[in-house]
Amino acid sequence: MNKSLKLYRTIVRSINTKLPKQTQNYYWAFTREHFEGHRYDDDPEHIEFLISKGYDSLKWVVKKYTNK
Repeated sequence: MNKSLKLYRTIVRSINTKLPKQTQNYYWAFTREHFEGHRYDDDPEHIEFLISKGYDSLKWVVKKYTNK
């Protein structure tokens, strides 16, 4: 599976299962906007950077709302 698609699915699953209902719409829109904005990026190093940053951001957001 494509790494970026795997990240997207992980983010959406985390939004649906770990974040409060009142924040989910914001993070769905935020995620979609950022993935759409980088849809045509073709530099492998930059893509790897974005994927790494995406996982780091996801960990931060989940920690923010779950205090874990």
